[in-house]
Amino acid sequence: MDSIDRSIMNIIRLDARIANVSIARRLGLAPSVVLDRMRKLERNGYIRGFETRFDDAKLGLLLTAFVELDTGERIGETGIGQILAGMPEIREVYDVAGACSYLLKVVVRDTEALRNLMARIGQIEGVEKSKTTLVLHTIKDALSAEIEVEPAGQG
Repeated sequence: MDSIDRSIMNIIRLDARIANVSIARRLGLAPSVVLDRMRKLERNGYIRGFETRFDDAKLGLLLTAFVELDTGERIGETGIGQILAGMPEIREVYDVAGACSYLLKVVVRDTEALRNLMARIGQIEGVEKSKTTLVLHTIKDALSAEIEVEPAGQG
């Protein structure tokens, strides 16, 4: 991956719907070159897919919380994590090292929906305790980080 690929990735990171022609114009390349590079980035796994982001508030999902979950699982076991990943209210599930076993990002309608979800989670065999932190205001919510055009130590 070179600086052109990195520039392409930075452009589509902010707007995945941008036309290849627009990318080409911004970078001074032929559209076919951009298309070929995009396909290669996908084929090589740098681009894993394209997703649509919805406005949670407009969908009535007004409460975001992070849940630290302690389980009785041994290190490396993720059975409970797989169960959690199947719950639609849980957006992200991380198997972590530290004070808890899993870190969850949850998005729900309100506190009642959160309480109901936590009750369901509490019924999962092996779940020992949880700690929930409510989000008051989201300051940054990025799907991916900006990519250095010239990697550190080069150029």
